[in-house]
Amino acid sequence: MREQVCYVSQWYHPENVGVACWVAEELERIGWDVTVLTGVPNYPTGVVPEGYDASRASREEIGGIEVRRTPLYPSHDARAAGRMINLASWALSSTYYGVGDIRRAGLAVVYSSPVTANLAPMVARVLFRTPYVTMIQDLWPDSVFASGFLTSGPLYRLANAIMGSFAKWSYRLASHVTVLSPSMKQVLVDRGVPPEKISLVYNWVDESLFGGTTPADPTLRAELGLGPDDFVAMYAGAHGSAQGLGVLVEAAALLDPDERIHIVTLGDGIDGERLRALAVDLGVTDRVHFLGRRPMATMPGLLAAADLQLVCISDTPLFRVNMPSKIPSLLAGAHPVLVVAAGDPADVVTAAGAGFSASPDDPADVAATLRRAKAAGADMLRGMGEKGRELYEREMSSAIGGARLTDILRSAKRKGRS
Repeated sequence: MREQVCYVSQWYHPENVGVACWVAEELERIGWDVTVLTGVPNYPTGVVPEGYDASRASREEIGGIEVRRTPLYPSHDARAAGRMINLASWALSSTYYGVGDIRRAGLAVVYSSPVTANLAPMVARVLFRTPYVTMIQDLWPDSVFASGFLTSGPLYRLANAIMGSFAKWSYRLASHVTVLSPSMKQVLVDRGVPPEKISLVYNWVDESLFGGTTPADPTLRAELGLGPDDFVAMYAGAHGSAQGLGVLVEAAALLDPDERIHIVTLGDGIDGERLRALAVDLGVTDRVHFLGRRPMATMPGLLAAADLQLVCISDTPLFRVNMPSKIPSLLAGAHPVLVVAAGDPADVVTAAGAGFSASPDDPADVAATLRRAKAAGADMLRGMGEKGRELYEREMSSAIGGARLTDILRSAKRKGRS
């Protein structure tokens, strides 16, 4: 008979939330009997799709997994109040409707972003002593304030106190806690979580899409009028303030056009217009190319058409201990990487010999590292990509993550209601 577990996540299919869905699917694949406790879909637009009702609970089956949905206030806009009501409404409804599912399963695992997703398992733990494991995806309340919400005033102080206390209680009541970067463990230890209660489980990627080598898409260089001697460093992802992509444009201004180093970006975001204007102001539109959003299915071929992949993250205490999903996806595809960031994102890549790092606050350092990457040559870059792939398979893959999580869950279940 298969072991039961209730997987708790505010977001799930049909929302495009990646690893929040993959955890449940991997556990089901390797033999767990999974029930999902989630909300009515509305991410990332705040709009509930046809066929769902945000005001009522329901059940459905997705990919052979039973999914229990509970009501929420749909919102994902820039208003702090709307976002807070969205999180709080689902935390309360999932507790009201879902504690029974958690109790019947006898074990829960929480996708802990937002931290409020822990409320139902915490209540089940207090009332029925049901064990749960919480998978921390970002630190709360740190990540809320880093995103620009509630940066000052009485509401900020109140939210900081409430969310900080809630996060600590979610760790305290959990049987075990997982983190997605090495340094995040030390942060939790400093906040009072026993080190033996914390394990590193990296997030994995969609290995059917990014899990192997793909032939380069020849249309990319043709579209830009680039030849085989032009060196292409590609950034693919969000163009927001958290990414700090201005340093890439400023670095391009320090490169001579004759060096034939090009920065290509795919994607867009709230900072996109400013970045395009900056490229015009600095006179680098001949070597910084903004290609906008492209279909996800085309991404492996486009990534393969570049010589080097870029990861760029602003330097903050929070981002130094986080691990953006972009890094495992690039490592899985055997791409050499230049990480323009500080802390774990850069350290994990460079320690494996999978790429380079540069300061996110120093355009000159970024420019010099781009020159060094070009000078390394195709063979050395290919070798870095292979080392990155080895790191992914050894530490980050779904098979590794699923096995580690299974051991953690079984240990939590053995300790049971102690």
